[in-house]
Amino acid sequence: MIKPESIENLKSVIDVVDIVGNYIQLKKKGSNFVANCPFHSEKTPSFVVSPSKQIYHCFGCGASGDAIKFIMEYEKVSYPEAVEKIANLYNFRLEYSNSNSNISLEVFDKLNSFYKQNLIHNKEAFDYLLDRGIHKNSIEKFELGFAPSSHSQIKFLEDTNVPVQTAIELGILAKDDNRVYARLIDRITFPIFQNSKIVAYGGRTISNHPAKYINYTNTKLFNKSKTFYGLNFAREKIVRKKEVIITEGYIDVIMLHQAGFTNAVATLGTALTNEHLPILKKLQAKVIIAYDGDSAGINAAIKASMLLARNSFEGGAVIFRDNFDPADMIKNGIDIEPILNNYTPFIEFVIKEILNRYELKNPIQKQLAFKEIKSFILSLPYIIQDDIIRYAAQLMQIDVRLFKIKNQTIQNNYKKIDTLEASVIKTLYENQHYIDEVVEYLTPNMFNTHHYELKLVYQEQYQHPSLLDIVLNSEVKIMDYDELIESIKNILIIFYKKQISNVKFLDISLEKKSHKIRKLNQKILNLKKGKLC
Repeated sequence: MIKPESIENLKSVIDVVDIVGNYIQLKKKGSNFVANCPFHSEKTPSFVVSPSKQIYHCFGCGASGDAIKFIMEYEKVSYPEAVEKIANLYNFRLEYSNSNSNISLEVFDKLNSFYKQNLIHNKEAFDYLLDRGIHKNSIEKFELGFAPSSHSQIKFLEDTNVPVQTAIELGILAKDDNRVYARLIDRITFPIFQNSKIVAYGGRTISNHPAKYINYTNTKLFNKSKTFYGLNFAREKIVRKKEVIITEGYIDVIMLHQAGFTNAVATLGTALTNEHLPILKKLQAKVIIAYDGDSAGINAAIKASMLLARNSFEGGAVIFRDNFDPADMIKNGIDIEPILNNYTPFIEFVIKEILNRYELKNPIQKQLAFKEIKSFILSLPYIIQDDIIRYAAQLMQIDVRLFKIKNQTIQNNYKKIDTLEASVIKTLYENQHYIDEVVEYLTPNMFNTHHYELKLVYQEQYQHPSLLDIVLNSEVKIMDYDELIESIKNILIIFYKKQISNVKFLDISLEKKSHKIRKLNQKILNLKKGKLC
């Protein structure tokens, strides 16, 4: 965690006008600055930035806060992420209370310098990147490097006083029964960033190794199933354009950025998963899946499109046919913008690709296609099923009544949502630094409906499906800090009143009952006065 005093020191040197001015055009008006609000549509400026108070406020939609809050809201990042981003802008060195995490990040910084130096002196690796069409400035921007022999890397770690066990825990080294060895050997290295900090590496072989690409396994700093390569470079453009392009690999991302598509990211050797969805939800952007046209790419695009359609994401899929990938097309000077713009919406893409797998003139094959498509439609939000049923029936040239689904079946798939409890949970999920403050007062048994999901938040089981049901529900709002505290007070008051009712039926003396009721009434009184208890 970032030390609170370090955050306060950062706040003392930053200027809200500088921060906001990096994102929107401000005009001086009296002692303040004004602009059209970036958080809602308007023609007349109602967004004011005050240098004296170091805050912003919109008189139209009510958005307000300091420089850190602005970054959080504009870039859709957490509080610590916003602090780190501002610190980087000001070249301010933050201090962390968790010294182990700080040391780990320093190890990666040293290792990255080592890898970059090795790339400069390795003509074969450097030429490979140039041959793929990657410019020197892209090599510098994405901080590409080269991992030499295992012996060289272990010696470097020894010379820089990095303990072997630390290197193993970070994924730099691996260990089997007989030896310790570097995970990436004779490979071009692609540093993977979490915000602005390196947390892992991927590597591309330049030899004949059967595994072209290798990623670090999951560590305490890195989970490849919920990480996008290039997001640290792409986030600002994604937020501005409200669109993200998801590709299959490192070089696709680099080449797309080089060609001006700086909203491109990639999954890390894994398919798009449920664990990626909270990141995409937070970005609030249309999603374009841009995968290779080989069988693996098409299958991955179908799975990703199914996942995104089921979770009501806007966007669609693009497949680069004839064994092309985005990187090769850009290298060959092919304009891919029309291809990206001509994406097929997720649901249509899935249905068409399913039909492509079957010979529809064969009745048995047609039945199998029907069964697969109907299963997919059943998994979609109920409100859009009718339109999709008609579309699928038309493509298959069958009677629409064959698809008819009973409403009750679908409705039973939805879980009951308590709006207030769910909003508290979603707010804590998105603002995990609040947890330490409220866990003392709010325990899972105080919830009527979502006690299990609150427990999951406290246990940091952030990817549990039951929790994602709430987090990914667009109807559940994220509250600001004051709303959160006020909501918790209301929940506690309801809980303590229920406790009072229960005390009356306890098999204890009247004196003990009175004592318990007085204590509970005092808690309720304190809550009504504004104190958490």
